[in-house]
Amino acid sequence: MQVYVIRHGQTEWNALGLLQGASEVPLAPEGLRQAEATAEAMATLVGPDVTVVSSPLSRANETAQALARRVGVEVAVDDRLRERAYGVWEGITPQERASKWPAELEAWHTHGEPNIPGFESHNLVRQRMIAALEDWADAVREQNTRGADADGTLAVFTHGSASRVGLQGILGIPLSHRTLGNLGNAAWSRLTRRERGDWTLERHHLTVETVVTT
Repeated sequence: MQVYVIRHGQTEWNALGLLQGASEVPLAPEGLRQAEATAEAMATLVGPDVTVVSSPLSRANETAQALARRVGVEVAVDDRLRERAYGVWEGITPQERASKWPAELEAWHTHGEPNIPGFESHNLVRQRMIAALEDWADAVREQNTRGADADGTLAVFTHGSASRVGLQGILGIPLSHRTLGNLGNAAWSRLTRRERGDWTLERHHLTVETVVTT
């Protein structure tokens, strides 16, 4: 089974370097353009029978809708695909984070858990992302293998931190490692999933510009 994990297009907060987390921030004009360009490129990769599922946050859902419109399917929504909650760090500048929480920021940068109000731990993000990816892959396989040979295709629209932690989780990479970088806006990863718990990362950080080489 082919599984694509896609990050949403750019928002104004992305451009300003602000953490969004659980905050509702829509796509900026550039993000809408990215969503349409990514949808055009991906439509030929995933085909018309793809299952599209998205985080409930509008920046991810709008990006998912662009692909869904092109291939003629509906977008399912799964709350487990939402971005990590950053608590009091959401919407403030990097300079303000550094001045008010220097120790917590250092812990975060060294893969630790900052002790700030509302921050969702790495392990909680990992658990819900693994569950969502495995459950949707199971559902797609069941739907597509009734009397057919193909396992189906899944396209999951989510967020920067959630996608990285989720990918590390399904690949069995420890949380203490930063082996994978965050996906850029409207970039995606392509994976093969054979059975539950048996995943291979085929490509990471694909974009419209690199799609011709996939």
